[in-house]
Amino acid sequence: MYRAIIVFCLIGASPAAFAQSLFGPSERPTLAACMATPENKAWIQTVTQQLRERAPKLNLGRGIVTIKFHVDFRGHVTRASFANYDNNARALVAAGMITSLKLPPPPFDMDTDCRDFEQTFHFH
Repeated sequence: MYRAIIVFCLIGASPAAFAQSLFGPSERPTLAACMATPENKAWIQTVTQQLRERAPKLNLGRGIVTIKFHVDFRGHVTRASFANYDNNARALVAAGMITSLKLPPPPFDMDTDCRDFEQTFHFH
C-alpha cells in the first residue's frame, strides 16, 4: 500500500514540479540578482571592461560574431561556443579575444549561472 501511494504521487505530479521539488527552481538568476553583492558587481564589471578593451580593431569587413562562454571558479573561460557568425576569419578573431581574457577568480559564493556570458562583436 505504501509503495502504491508513492507511485501514485510520483505519476500524478507533473515532471516539472517534481524536478523543481528535487532540485529547486530552474529559473536563471537575473542580472540584478547576479549583481546583488558588491563583490559580484565588481567582478562582472571587470569582465565587461576587458571585453570592451578587446573590441575588434582589424578591418575584416562588416559582420557580427556572437559567442557564448562560461567562466569557471579559477577565472578561465570554458565552454565557449559560437551562437552566430558569418565568416571564419571574424569568428577566429572573436574567439581569440574571448580566450585571451585574464580574469580574476569570481567571488566564491557567486552562482554558476551568473558566470555565463554572451558577447556580440561588431566588425566594421
